[in-house]
Amino acid sequence: MGIFDRIILTLYTIALTVISAAFVALATGWLMPLNYIETVLSDINGRWVVGLAGSAFFVASVRLLYFAFRRSGGSRSIVHRSELGEVRVSLEAVENLVTRVAVLKPGVKDVRASAGATNGKVTVNLRIRVSPDTSIPQLSDELQREVARQVRNVIGVEVAQVRLHVTSITTDNKRGRVE
Repeated sequence: MGIFDRIILTLYTIALTVISAAFVALATGWLMPLNYIETVLSDINGRWVVGLAGSAFFVASVRLLYFAFRRSGGSRSIVHRSELGEVRVSLEAVENLVTRVAVLKPGVKDVRASAGATNGKVTVNLRIRVSPDTSIPQLSDELQREVARQVRNVIGVEVAQVRLHVTSITTDNKRGRVE
């Protein structure tokens, strides 16, 4: 839910609180809210204001209901079917596997992996930092092949693409934090 929807939800909640308080006041015998409503509705401009407020309230209600019952955007897992049933492997597990494979490569200092699934295949994106004595073309070729092989062997799913982005060439001897 974005900031716009949070603002709508806040205003919606405040308006509902005021309306609820008015109903409680009416139930306890205080007729001033009812008299005020009659005064507003007796004027044509007041009816327009009430109609517009009611329309805005209706649109906000429909929008909030939509967000309450919609499904999240896309599955974050890969489904592997076999004769005995199905196995779901989360894309986070794929990312962890890919990170482990990449970190073990000599010359790789830091790795950030992300994975996506389309048409039963996995797409892997790697952002890496490498040491200055590393041949990037050779490392990228080896890394792409190794990632595809490990994902196929461990998870049982074909890799559609392995995208590699070298973010920097660093002289740090320590390995970066792996997420």
